[in-house]
Amino acid sequence: MMDYRQVLQQLSFLPDLYLVGGAVRDILLGETPEDLDFATSAPPEVVMRLAKAQGLEAIPTGLEHGTVTILIDHHPYEVTTFRRDVETYGRKARVAWGQSIEEDLARRDFTIGAIAMDAAGRVIDPYGGQQDLEAGVLRAVGDPAQRFREDYLRVIRAGRFAARYGFEIEPRTLQAARAAAPEVLSHVAIERVTAEFDKAFQNGTPSRFLRYLYDLEILQRLIPEFEDTHLLLQNPRWHPEGDVLTHVLQVVDRAPPPYRWHALLHDIGKKDTARWRPEGWYSFYGHERVGAGLIPRIARDLRLPNHLRDELVVTTALHMVPVFTKPTPAAIRKFQAQAGPHLPALRALYEADGAGRRSKESWKFFEPQPVPVQPVLLGRHLIERGHKPGKVFSRMLKAAYDWQLDSGETDIEALYRVALRALEREA
Repeated sequence: MMDYRQVLQQLSFLPDLYLVGGAVRDILLGETPEDLDFATSAPPEVVMRLAKAQGLEAIPTGLEHGTVTILIDHHPYEVTTFRRDVETYGRKARVAWGQSIEEDLARRDFTIGAIAMDAAGRVIDPYGGQQDLEAGVLRAVGDPAQRFREDYLRVIRAGRFAARYGFEIEPRTLQAARAAAPEVLSHVAIERVTAEFDKAFQNGTPSRFLRYLYDLEILQRLIPEFEDTHLLLQNPRWHPEGDVLTHVLQVVDRAPPPYRWHALLHDIGKKDTARWRPEGWYSFYGHERVGAGLIPRIARDLRLPNHLRDELVVTTALHMVPVFTKPTPAAIRKFQAQAGPHLPALRALYEADGAGRRSKESWKFFEPQPVPVQPVLLGRHLIERGHKPGKVFSRMLKAAYDWQLDSGETDIEALYRVALRALEREA
């Protein structure tokens, strides 16, 4: 992607052109902006005409919102006409074209994003965003209660920005977010909420984001099994951090970004299995099995993709096996067979969950095996020997595979004899 200065120069044929939003924020923080968005006083049809006159492809990606996408060296850049709100209601607004960049910036959510920059590098900052960046403060533009009523997703975005940059949320903004929190899930599509989780899991300390949602009682509305998990004290021998919620949030921070959903949900069965012990903490026998059973419903509620749902079931169900199981060759083979392609995810979760306290021996469950854990005797081998597919056919294959995992046997003929014995038992 071109440098933002180069793009500003390339688009300088547009009147009153400004770089806006998160790109300016990132530049002022000394970071490389991920996306470049621009604002102009020109109406969208004028933007289209001027771009084509320059030999640039212009795509009407959101004309009703004033947005045109211009391709420069095959890279898309969004250009949006200045806007002002005529009427706002929840996630929607009726807008009109604005007359100035200051009017356009008034629509933004937080001061650190209500900043613009022109081609000469001049910064337009009518709401003190630079000062808040320097102070590490997240503050709503204008009246915070009104900003959140305009778009309830901003309540969640506040937590994400604060976590990403390590900022504190300004007291009036936080108070307004708390007041608006009960309305969030009634007004915002679950897909948009889940997308905020995905973004939060990519940077910063996501535990701050999750703790914020928990304090606002949004997290436990999304996933009821988190309710009161801050009260569930754990065995201090294994969990010196204390309660279940604190443990889960720490695991999320330690997990690599691709596996933070796994970390968030790995102990989701603990609330339902909690049993008080006289020593002063709870036990959670079988929480991994119960948790795995909860994953399909949670994934459906959060609109998580099917491939992630399937992996979450496996990692939740198996994450305690290396803790309590002796790593015999048979046990390792069975574990890796159950993990299948999800073994890397399971290893990442196991490491994040253990916080450096896992026994050296338990890591054998993740080591490459000299004996394959995939089935050696396959259906085609049985067909070649005159057997027809069916229920008995499947049981023959299962018997051979079970014996392969138990014994380490890999000879096809030996495994076929095991399959024949299963056939004899069926007779």
